[in-house]
Amino acid sequence: MMLSSSRLLTGASAFAAFIFFGLMAPASVAYSFFLAVLFLAGLEWGNLSGLKSVYGRLAFALMAGILSTILLYLITSHSFVVLSLVTDIMLVLWIAAFCWILFYQVNDTKIIISSIVLTVVGTFVLVSLAVSVALIRSSSLYFLFSLVLVVSCVDIFAFVGGRSFGRHKLISNVSPGKTWEGLGFGIMGAFCIGNLLYFTNSNLDLYLWNGIMAITIFAAVVGDLFESMIKRFSKVKNSGAALPGHGGVLDRLDSLCAAAPVYLWALLQAGYIP
Repeated sequence: MMLSSSRLLTGASAFAAFIFFGLMAPASVAYSFFLAVLFLAGLEWGNLSGLKSVYGRLAFALMAGILSTILLYLITSHSFVVLSLVTDIMLVLWIAAFCWILFYQVNDTKIIISSIVLTVVGTFVLVSLAVSVALIRSSSLYFLFSLVLVVSCVDIFAFVGGRSFGRHKLISNVSPGKTWEGLGFGIMGAFCIGNLLYFTNSNLDLYLWNGIMAITIFAAVVGDLFESMIKRFSKVKNSGAALPGHGGVLDRLDSLCAAAPVYLWALLQAGYIP
């Protein structure tokens, strides 16, 4: 019960901070908030990558923020073609991440990972998250709120469903604690919330919106599993201890890392983001 209470309190506090700083605050404050969260996540990823030095982890976290700002500037300063190209690349790389997960499930003992590889992967993961969230926010607060709410519901319903009814392992080598029952609950819960959101926006097409929800929810699951795989490489249970009941900042952002760029790509394809 204590774990559930701390998890609930931490989750509610994090969501409130997102609403206040990420949505209600001016754009400059919101981006500063996103960069601060990115910095904390970068410190944790640096540790997962095997960067033992504090200065090395600090340098990695700062680099992720700087690269995110530069890429965001290049995208917003140039044509739609640049934005489309960047989102296409992010989509392809997350598809590759999904294939990596499947390969690790089958051949876990044959995977050899270096600190350099994990650092490069972490740079992609964190930069794509920051850029995607910033671009979605600049286009529509509604779409950013919808993304965070739906992704959060995937995690919450999967956690509750897995704890209550979980019997059959989902992908044991990658994440031994996850079950098919938890996955089913997570997907159903997120779809229910996504369809409730549909009724609050008359500009959405029901079938198109559900298609966007489907690939976003799938991406959220991939992001969660991907971080679990990275933690398996590093032989740790949590990425950190900053968030009671959740572990580290990355443990709270893992699903969003994949969902945000895929969601952005889907919104562009649907024409919901100009």
